[in-house]
Amino acid sequence: MDYFFAQAEEKRRPMMQGKIIVVCVYSGRTADSGVVSTVNYAGRAVGIHSGMPIFMAKKRAPPADSLFLPVDHDYYARVSAQIDSIIRRAHSRVVQASIDEWNVELETDDVGVSEAQGKKLKEDVKTGSGLACTIGVAPSLLGAKMAAAKAKPDGLLALDRDAERKFVMDSDVEKVPGIGPKTAMALNEAGVGKVRDLAKLEPIALVEIFGRKAGAWLHALGQGVYAEGLGEEKEQEEVSRIGTLKEKTRDPYMLLAKLDELEADAKEWLAEMKKSYKTLSVTFITEDMRAHSKSMSFHNPRTWNEDITKEKKELVDDFLKGNRLDVRRIGIKFGNFLDLGGQTTLF
Repeated sequence: MDYFFAQAEEKRRPMMQGKIIVVCVYSGRTADSGVVSTVNYAGRAVGIHSGMPIFMAKKRAPPADSLFLPVDHDYYARVSAQIDSIIRRAHSRVVQASIDEWNVELETDDVGVSEAQGKKLKEDVKTGSGLACTIGVAPSLLGAKMAAAKAKPDGLLALDRDAERKFVMDSDVEKVPGIGPKTAMALNEAGVGKVRDLAKLEPIALVEIFGRKAGAWLHALGQGVYAEGLGEEKEQEEVSRIGTLKEKTRDPYMLLAKLDELEADAKEWLAEMKKSYKTLSVTFITEDMRAHSKSMSFHNPRTWNEDITKEKKELVDDFLKGNRLDVRRIGIKFGNFLDLGGQTTLF
């Protein structure tokens, strides 16, 4: 997906079309402390990027033409699930690699047919979710990921085997998924700028510099040998629900009433997926749009049908003691999962 969090925010704020939207991870220390998570292309045009401190991003964004928002994981998860269902209706071999990335295996070796299927999938995602995506098509997962990165935003690049090999070999090493800045710097110092330059180094030299596993992978990459398969499915690590209060408030009874409603919805998922949890968190979005979180962990896992009224009250009271602002939105999150499997009746 293209700039997924920010694009999802554009979707529910059509009046911000063409404006700068910056989705942030607020630390809570000050109004501007934290970092940028995702920014749309209007923001990138003025030099804002992921990982940039929020206070620096605000210096680049005209206040009248920009909107800074806290990350809304619950909303993005719902949009991601919608896109996932669209993709799985169209294709049987699918792996969700992250909240905004999918790997799909097509049942054809014809690049023309593959390109047509990629185009159709782009249209399905756009029609079904209202969001744009970029698709890379290639014989290997590595080639497909690199093709998608090249074609962003809202693009499609399809490569046959010969085109894929040339494309990968001619790429700078830092463009290869799995090669980070430090590895790229070490390769550059060893005289490797392009992927094709890896063939100049002896396998033993790569192993000595990067270790057995990474060295063997880099050697294979230099020989044009890319791993098969679709990669591993990303397992959901948490479930959360967040909602807007009828009015901003510090009333603990109103906050807890909303949490009860959100908890019931989240626990339906826990029951359906047969998951227990060891971490409970409550998120508070205050009137200044800053996000605050209070959490607790349990020594023994809790199940979906256990009463946590006392624990929710403790987290709400703890927040109210340390913050004097009214709350606009509140959320609940269950994490650190364990599978109950067939033992649900034990509880």
